Amino acid sequence: MAPHSILPYKKMNILKKINRSIDYWPNQFAIISFFILLIISIFLTYRIYNIEHSNEVLKVKEESFNIKNQLESTINYSTNVVKVMSFLVEKNLEETEFESVAQKLLEKNKNIDAIQLVKNFKIYKTFPIEGNEKTIGYDIHNNQGHKNAAYSALKNNKTTFEGPINLVQGGKGIVGREPIFKNNMFWGFSAVIIKTETILKAIHLSNLGANKNFDYQIVQKDFDLKGSKFFNNNTDFKKGIIQKTYLASGNWYLYVKLKNPQYLNKSIEFLIYAIVLSLMIALYLRKLVEEPIKLSRLVEKKTSDLENLNIELETRARELTTVNKELEYFAYIISHDLQEPLRMITSFLTQLEKKYNDVLDEKGKKYIFFAVDGAKRMKNIILDILEFSRVGKFTDKKESVDINEIVHEIESFYKIDYPEGKIHYEKLPTLITYKSPIIQVFQNLINNAFKYSKSDVAPEIVIKVVGETENYITFGIQDNGIGIEDEYLEKIFVLFQRLHVRETDKGSGIGLAIVKKLVESINGSIWVESKINQGSTFYFTIPKK
Repeated sequence: MAPHSILPYKKMNILKKINRSIDYWPNQFAIISFFILLIISIFLTYRIYNIEHSNEVLKVKEESFNIKNQLESTINYSTNVVKVMSFLVEKNLEETEFESVAQKLLEKNKNIDAIQLVKNFKIYKTFPIEGNEKTIGYDIHNNQGHKNAAYSALKNNKTTFEGPINLVQGGKGIVGREPIFKNNMFWGFSAVIIKTETILKAIHLSNLGANKNFDYQIVQKDFDLKGSKFFNNNTDFKKGIIQKTYLASGNWYLYVKLKNPQYLNKSIEFLIYAIVLSLMIALYLRKLVEEPIKLSRLVEKKTSDLENLNIELETRARELTTVNKELEYFAYIISHDLQEPLRMITSFLTQLEKKYNDVLDEKGKKYIFFAVDGAKRMKNIILDILEFSRVGKFTDKKESVDINEIVHEIESFYKIDYPEGKIHYEKLPTLITYKSPIIQVFQNLINNAFKYSKSDVAPEIVIKVVGETENYITFGIQDNGIGIEDEYLEKIFVLFQRLHVRETDKGSGIGLAIVKKLVESINGSIWVESKINQGSTFYFTIPKK
C-alpha cells in the first residue's frame, strides 16, 4: 500500500470504531444520561448562582442598615444637643448657663466632641475651650463650603450637617448646625462638632473604612463619589455587590461593598462537581446497562460450551459403556476359560492320587497336594477378580438402611467360627443409602478384624460413629488385632496386597481393595490408623442420603 493511502485508511478505521462505539447501546444510554444530568446540573447551578447572589446582596443590605442605624443614632443625639443649646439662647441663658449645660450634655453624649454657639455667622462660644481656642471669632463666611451649609440650614430651618470637612481647630470631622431665632429674628446657630475618630469609634471602623468582609465610604450627596470622602480608601464602589443608602440627617450617601463575593465561585465549584458526578453516574449506569448484555453473552457462551461438553460427555459415556461391557465380557470369558483348565487339572490330579495311592511315596503325594491346592487358590483369585470388576455396578435404589440390623446379622454369622469374639456397638444410625454395598463394607471390615486377630487373645471389635456433619457421617471399626506397620497404611487398599502371611490366614489380598472401591462408589472415603500389636481402626465416611 502506498504511503499516501495509509492515512485515509487509518482515519476510516478510527471512524468505524467511533461509529461502532456510538451504536453500542450502553454507550448511547451513558451519553444520554450524561447530557440529561448535565442539563439538570446547569439548572441547579443557575439556581445556586441566584440564591448565593441574593444572599450576599442581602448581607450587604443588612450591613448597610446596621451602619446607617449607628450613624443616625449618633446624629440624633447631636440634634437633641443643638436643640437644647438653641433653647438656652432663646431664653437668654447663654451667658450664664452655656458652660455648665454644655459640660453635662457632653458627659451624657460621648459621641460629641464639642458644642458651639455661632452669633450671626461668627463662632461666639465653644465648649470645651481647651483645644478649640482657634474657633472663637471664626467667621463662617470665610469658607464657601461652610457658608453654603449654613445658609442651607437657615433656609430649611432645621439641623443640617456639613462634612466631612477640615476643622479650624485641626483634624477632620462633621459639623451640625441648628438655626436660632430670637424674638422672630435670626440670631445665629447652635452647633456640634463630631471628629472623625469619634464617628469611627461609634460605628466600629478604622479610618480605612474596611473590615474583614466589607468596604465602606461616606460622601456628601451633592458631590457623591467625586467629592471629599470620609474614609481613606480607594475602593471602586461602581463594581461588585454594593449597597448605596441615603442618610437624610447628614445629606450623605453611605456605600457598603462586599469584599470577596463567593456566589460565582460557589456556582462554578458546584458545576464542576456536578459535571464530574454526572460523568461518574453516567459511567455507572453504562455498567449497569452493560451487565445484562455481558451476562447474556456469557450465558450464550457457557450454553454453547455446555452443549459441546454434553456432546463430548455423551460420546465419552457411550465409549465408556462400550468399554465397560467389553471389560465385563472379557472378565467373564477369562474367568470361565481359566476355571475350566483348573477344574481339569484338579480332577485329574485327584484321580491320579486315588489310582496310584499305593505306588506314590510321601513326596509324590505332597507334590500332588501342592498342585491341587495351587489350582484351588488360582480359582479363588479368578473369582475375586471377577467380583472386583463388578464392584460399584449395583442396580438397587436407595432405601432406609438400619446399620444396627446389618451388624447384628454379621455378628451372628461369626459366632460359629469365633465363639469367644465380641462385637460392641449401640445406637448406630439409620441411613438412606444403597444396602448391598453397605453390607459388603461392614462384612469385609469385620471379617478382616477377625481374620487378623491375635492367636492368644479373644478378638474384640468396637463399631461406633466418630463424626457427623449435615451431609456426611463417619464410622470407626476398631479391633485389638496384630496391627499394621505405618509404611503399609496406604498399600493395604491396593489390589492383591497381603501384608500378613500366616498359615492360618486365607485370602487373596483383595478384600480391602473391594471395600475402598465400594466406599468411593457411593461418594465416600476410607483410611486406617494402626499400631503394631495393639490393633487397627478403619474409618470411612459416607453420605447420609
